Order: sequence, then C-alpha cells, then structure tokens
Amino acid sequence: MPEEMTTTETTTTTEAPPSAPETTQQEAPQQAIKPALFDEPPEPSQTEPPQTPDTTEQPQTEKTSEPEQLTAKDITLPEGTTYDEELGNSFLGIANEYHIPKEAVQKFADMYYAQQIKILEGLKAAEAERVKKFEADMAAEKAEWLKQCMADTEYGGQKWEASQAVIDRGCKEIATPEAVNLMQRYNLNTHPEIVRMFFRAGLMAGEDSSRIAGTGTGKPSNPAMAIFGDSLKDYHKRRGDIN
Repeated sequence: MPEEMTTTETTTTTEAPPSAPETTQQEAPQQAIKPALFDEPPEPSQTEPPQTPDTTEQPQTEKTSEPEQLTAKDITLPEGTTYDEELGNSFLGIANEYHIPKEAVQKFADMYYAQQIKILEGLKAAEAERVKKFEADMAAEKAEWLKQCMADTEYGGQKWEASQAVIDRGCKEIATPEAVNLMQRYNLNTHPEIVRMFFRAGLMAGEDSSRIAGTGTGKPSNPAMAIFGDSLKDYHKRRGDIN
C-alpha cells in the first residue's frame, strides 16, 4: 500500500501539464512589447525642426523679386485721345508702389478716358449750341439792320432802289475786297451807318463836289479823302505811293 501511494503521487506529479498556462501568460506580454521594440524609427523630416528656414526663404524670394514697373506704353488709349503725361505718370507711380495689376490699371484708365470723352462731348454740344444761338442772333440783327436801311430817310424809302447803285459805287471806291469780306463776316455790311458812309462816298464819286461839299470847284472830290482825311495820306506815304 505504501508503494501504491507513492506511485500515485508520482503519477500525479508527472501527469501535471507542463505549465502551459504559465508559458501563455508570459508570451502575451512579449507580443505587446515586441512591436514597440521593432518599430521603425521616426523619419528625420518629422523630427528635424530646422526645416523652417525653407518656409522663411519663400517670402524672402517673393519680396526680392519685384514686379515689372508699368509705364505709359502698358496702357491702351482710346482712339483719338492723347496721354496726359502729368496725371498718367502720377497714377502709374501709385500703381507701381502698391503693385496694382496691369489689368486693373487698364480698367482704371478706361474708366477715366470714358469719363473725359463724355465731358468733352458735353462741352462740344454746349459750344455748338452757343454758336448756333450766336449765328441766329447775328442773322436776326442783320435782318433788322437791313430793315432800318430800307426805311432810312436819307437813302431808304422810295429812294432805296436807286440808292443801292450809289452804295455799290462808294463801296468799290473806298473799300478793298478784304475790308468788304471783313464787314460781311461780322454782319457790318448791313449796318445803317456803314451803308450811309458808302452811300455818301458814292455820291461824292459820281457828282460835282459843289453839289455835295459846296466847294464850287466843279471837280469831283475823292470820297476816300473826304472820309479818312490826312490818315489816308499818311497811309499812302508809308506805302510809297506819294511823296
């Protein structure tokens, strides 16, 4: 009996499992530690902070590379306009200082010239209206003067038809073609007093002076001398016509 008990104890001892659970408990922590031991080291780019100089260099390169300076040649002007050098150069100086893009500068220029053209057209229209009114006033004044001539007591009225030949003769006698053109341009050719002057000159040129001036010489007088006197003599002396 003692031998059997001994054998049973031995058998119990030998049949015990070879501490498999203990081995499993030891391998579990080894599997958790193993990945940490064999992890790949972090990449140098992630651990090296001195990569910041690359980022600071980019803004520096942008500052050093200044944009191209805009000039008057970069602005397209509308047809029929000219470049205002003083105003344009001042504007381009501001545009270059603040780096305004060329497209934006062109838009500003288009807006400016469109406004200037609009103002110029308004001024032209106002000037045309002023000239139109002036010409209408001059025409009305000329018609009124001619009406006064036709009713004048000295050469108008019933004598108007005959007086026109006398007026024409006096005009040819003392007035040059340039003087006639000047009077026509400023509507003085129908002024009653201008017409009176030529009427009297025509009478002087075609009639005896005794009837007009009361000289009694019987010789026709010079109407130009009668009107301009010594000033006409001085004029001819300067020209060398007389001594």
